[in-house]
Amino acid sequence: MESNETHRAGAHGPILVVDDNADFRNALLDVLIDNGQEVVLAENGRDALAKLAERRPFLILLDLMMPVMDGFEFLDQLDRMRSDVPVLVVSAHDTVARAQRYARVLGTLTKPFRIPELLSVVNANC
Repeated sequence: MESNETHRAGAHGPILVVDDNADFRNALLDVLIDNGQEVVLAENGRDALAKLAERRPFLILLDLMMPVMDGFEFLDQLDRMRSDVPVLVVSAHDTVARAQRYARVLGTLTKPFRIPELLSVVNANC
């Protein structure tokens, strides 16, 4: 069950999850809440920019291939905004390595990935 609200589970976060796949967003929501994180969901880059205007996240989990505004366009916008929010790219697309040229990208996870890998990065940055 997904909404535009912030999902709370503890003192950490928030983490902004940006992915066009609702099932994947909800799966990450469950994992992150179980890990004690506060989570904000966005379905594309444009939606994520609107969420950023509302509240600064501690970390962004970003898919690359999305309609409306893809992950690369979103990263370009973050650069223009001089944002210092760290980004973990989480994508199945073969251009995932290209995302590492952006200053705020702290790493990449290729879908499918193991939950402990994700939580290691999350726990180190939140």
